[in-house]
Amino acid sequence: MHTNMTSDRSGGGGGSWRLPPDETLQVQDPKQKDHDFDFDEGHNWRSIILSLLVISFVVSGIVTAIYLLGYVDELLYWSGRRMILDEYLQGDLIPRRLPSSWVTTQKYVFQSDDGSLAVLDTTTNLVKVLVTNHTLRQLNVRRYLCSSDLKYVLFTHNVKKNFQKSFTAFYTIYDVTNDHHTPVKLKDTLKVQRTRLQYASWLGNTTAIIFVVKNDIFIRQSPLVEEDIRITSSGHENHIYNGVPDWLYQEEIFETPEAIWTSSDGTHFMYALFNDTNVGMMTYPWLSSGALFSGSGIFSGSIFPETKMVRFPTPGTTNPEVELWAVDITNLSDIQKFNIKPPATIYGQDYYLTSAGWISDSNCQVSVVYMGRSQNYSVISLCSKEEDWKCLEVHSERAPEDEWLDIFPHPVFSSDGSSFLFLANIQESENYQFTHIKHVMISQKKKKKKKKKKKKKKKKKKKKKKKKKKKKKKKKKKKKKKKKKKKKKKK
Repeated sequence: MHTNMTSDRSGGGGGSWRLPPDETLQVQDPKQKDHDFDFDEGHNWRSIILSLLVISFVVSGIVTAIYLLGYVDELLYWSGRRMILDEYLQGDLIPRRLPSSWVTTQKYVFQSDDGSLAVLDTTTNLVKVLVTNHTLRQLNVRRYLCSSDLKYVLFTHNVKKNFQKSFTAFYTIYDVTNDHHTPVKLKDTLKVQRTRLQYASWLGNTTAIIFVVKNDIFIRQSPLVEEDIRITSSGHENHIYNGVPDWLYQEEIFETPEAIWTSSDGTHFMYALFNDTNVGMMTYPWLSSGALFSGSGIFSGSIFPETKMVRFPTPGTTNPEVELWAVDITNLSDIQKFNIKPPATIYGQDYYLTSAGWISDSNCQVSVVYMGRSQNYSVISLCSKEEDWKCLEVHSERAPEDEWLDIFPHPVFSSDGSSFLFLANIQESENYQFTHIKHVMISQKKKKKKKKKKKKKKKKKKKKKKKKKKKKKKKKKKKKKKKKKKKKKKK
């Protein structure tokens, strides 16, 4: 270290000393040092404030850009809007997920997490994609039905509601192997024009299709064939309904929008015919969304709402007439129809058809459930081809006094048709009833009925014999009287 210090010493010796010029020692003032430090610290705070201002400016610019681009609803909640009543009433805000279903005893179809339709094979526990989520989103699918061989899927989309449980929609057949869409429509319609169907489904375990258009039933043999086979031709709006229920049945009795029951092999099916011609008509106002007011609150159309009409039976007036038909389509060139007649216990009075179904694979026997109009008496009946499709009562349920019966799902029959299970309310105490499962053996009931019939026949025979004896006695008496008269005349 070199220091440079100059010093004058005065003293007794009068001498002085001096450091070399290249070795200089500099001493700084402490006050000057504190002043420099304060200046540097203030400089750092300014830079921090400036950087924060820049960051806030950039963030505000990003937020403004996002807002202008319209993605604020997904990323931020700052620009929320009020919920519209129609969105709540029509269920637009409810998350929609397609229901799962068993196609066979080993194949289970469900909607996976990514939105696609997948198939679970329970034997191998493997999952395979059946329909991609892109296809489902493209058509906005609301319902689906898989064919038993999983080669085709019937999509329901563009649904337009009529009443609470009925609707019209577009139906599309999706070819799984070829990734091809085929719209289901009548052959007579234009290529561009789609046909709104009231119902469509596979015929049993086949790939034939049965569908309803304007209250009439049609059949298509295959998804690849566009030729339609008409089964009924009496359909008329607000008058005759074939294969679909009228207002009363769809709102109060059936849980599904169709009145068609197919056999498992697809060679037969039943359908209900509803005749509303004599049912009274009711007119009601129809308020569609935005019909009266526009968004600005100014009248956009007529002041008066639209009116609609529906066949509505009131107490004491005529109910819809219902008929049940069985159709044999084994030979499409010679389609045969059979009218299924209700049992004698319910025939000739006002009644409801609550459910129906095929019993065995032979397609020769069906079961039908009827209920009286008072809804306090229900009959489970069997109808067979051998009996000329005349239904015979096998079980009945009666409601307690001043009460009525509930409508339950159709009974479940055993494979041989000898017994069935069904739901029924059973009185558990004075004030409460609970739903139980009942098991009915048809063979035992038939035996009891046969015994009753035999007893009745025996009684009838005895009565006939007594009548014959009485007649013979009367004849003998008459003959004796005649003989006596003749003898008297001779005398």
